[in-house]
Amino acid sequence: MEPVLKSELAKRLRVTKGRISQMISMGMPVRPDGKIDVSAALGWVEEHIDPSHKDAVARRQANASDVRPPVTSTTSSTTFPPVSGTGLPDAGKILLSAKAKRALVELRRAEREERKESGELIEVEEVARVVEDLVLNARNKLLSLGFRLAPGLAIETDAARCRQMIDDAVVETLREISEYRVA
Repeated sequence: MEPVLKSELAKRLRVTKGRISQMISMGMPVRPDGKIDVSAALGWVEEHIDPSHKDAVARRQANASDVRPPVTSTTSSTTFPPVSGTGLPDAGKILLSAKAKRALVELRRAEREERKESGELIEVEEVARVVEDLVLNARNKLLSLGFRLAPGLAIETDAARCRQMIDDAVVETLREISEYRVA
């Protein structure tokens, strides 16, 4: 994916350009030309801004001057660091984290679509249909061997010649199977 300007990343995350600058000053990766690699930036946001990220939570709790037990939700096992003095999680960080996760999901979906359009990825159902067609073709060719060989083998008395006829028919059938193309 193409690197983007700060303003484009701000649009994707639905935050201000100033917030992007703030995250850059916090360590979000930026290319030397000033553009931002979207997947690297979203990964950084998820790791450093996402309050549910265990390492980040531990780091913030260790660095907090006001050490209190984390506030836990009764509906979730996720713990959030308290906002200084309130005992509540920082809603801005939670929202930014959710936006970053959503943008990351959208980015991955777009990359998948690009790979599908370029022919690099195909649907499982399409693969299953092609395999089924190939197996059915091979089955039909192999089942027809007896019908095709019976008249010639019935009159042949030489075992070596019978074996040669069978081998030739099998090789021909395998060649036909290998040349079969699914429409």
